[in-house]
Amino acid sequence: MGLSTKKKIVLAAAATLLGSAATASEDYDLRYAPGIGGADMSAPFEGGWVFQAPVYVYSGNVRTSSETVTHLDGAPFNVPIPGATATTTIAANTQMNVRGLLPRLSYMSGTTFLGATLGGTVLVPVITKKNVASVTGVSTTIDAPGLPAANAAAIAGLIDAGAGAAAGAVAAGNTNTSFGTGDLEFSPILRWSTDATQTLFVATVVAPTGDYNSHHAANPSAGRFWTFRPAVQFSYIGDGWDFGSRVAYSFNTVNTQTKYRTGNYLNVDATLLKSLSDSLRVGAAGYAVVQTTADTRRVDPTDPVTEARQDVTLGQKGHVYGLGPELAYIHGAGDYLVDGRIIKEFGAADRPEGFTAVVTLSRPF
Repeated sequence: MGLSTKKKIVLAAAATLLGSAATASEDYDLRYAPGIGGADMSAPFEGGWVFQAPVYVYSGNVRTSSETVTHLDGAPFNVPIPGATATTTIAANTQMNVRGLLPRLSYMSGTTFLGATLGGTVLVPVITKKNVASVTGVSTTIDAPGLPAANAAAIAGLIDAGAGAAAGAVAAGNTNTSFGTGDLEFSPILRWSTDATQTLFVATVVAPTGDYNSHHAANPSAGRFWTFRPAVQFSYIGDGWDFGSRVAYSFNTVNTQTKYRTGNYLNVDATLLKSLSDSLRVGAAGYAVVQTTADTRRVDPTDPVTEARQDVTLGQKGHVYGLGPELAYIHGAGDYLVDGRIIKEFGAADRPEGFTAVVTLSRPF
């Protein structure tokens, strides 16, 4: 195989390795942990301090299959059949694992504004992320009527070898594990309440303070950009039933290192719990992630591995949904709350799909 052919195959494989089903956010990242809202969303947030320590686990993957067409009737193959082509199919899988401790400190004052009490909250996550990209298959079919089978097999073998090597290099470049602090979140809070309901308005700003390397697919930080995330949280405490919900919308600026902009997205969390006793509640939790604007990029990266990783998310808008059981325990007269849930994802498009597990300790003081 000549140098020019190898170069063409390397570029084609790099551009299509992750395929059209990759998640539509830079490096599979969101600055919101889907499923993080649980029984704590329906707990009264009255005056004073509350400390929360969620342990968050996510595992999901993206399976892809993409095609590259090579024309054979020109150099370097020079197959003497007009319109002869080779179609190379690359199958790949990307596995994402996240482990995090998301400590949050919140305060609600006695000061009122617009009929609401004023408060605030701050979060600094500690995160381990692992990204493993792998090529699961490479195959080439020749469309050249009249070409001897032996010649077709030889050409297909050359293309498979070049495409497989190039795709493997891209996969290796997009495989890494990282550990460190994530991005700082801080939010003012407005709280309205009645005997049975509580409504919070939370205006979150996420600063790019975490550990980040733009050449890595997995980082504790989502990148060198800011996120502005207004949210409304509503809860209802009925006769033996509790309902909690949160709707948040994230506006993202451009990553100053990669010149990539993750589109805006909507997050919805909800729980419905039945009281089995004064201490124990059981029910269901669910979430939705819906991206509303597509990803964009201002400048093409000079690094081909980074470019290949970004190319497959440009113009995409992803969504995924999740549902699973939840269990909550309240000690004493609200001394502390422990709740946990396991949520299975479904209906993913242009996003990874897997499961989320969360255990949260909430303690007022």
